[in-house]
Amino acid sequence: MESNTITVVACSGASNTGQYSDVVARKLIKSGQAKMLCLARFSVDKKFAEQSKAGVGKLIVLDGCPINCAEKIINETGITDFIHLNTTDFGITKGVTPVTDEKVEGIIKHIQAL
Repeated sequence: MESNTITVVACSGASNTGQYSDVVARKLIKSGQAKMLCLARFSVDKKFAEQSKAGVGKLIVLDGCPINCAEKIINETGITDFIHLNTTDFGITKGVTPVTDEKVEGIIKHIQAL
């Protein structure tokens, strides 16, 4: 994988934790710091998954909760070189913690430091 490019695959689940994951990913791409790939496409398009193995750069997999759907989907593609983060590791409680800019920025700063 290319080391200078950040690619994000994010859970966009139905809870606040999935919303955090999605908002973080979209802010990173909007700022030009990363590109984002569709998580669902990895499940339904095996050719896309195979092609992505070669060119995703530094892959960040953002999950919203400990079920870790995004990580499981990426693992099923055979991609093993990625950094996995879960929004609940940042003091966010599923179904409880409201989405705030402060917490979103905290996750982004963590990713930038990787």
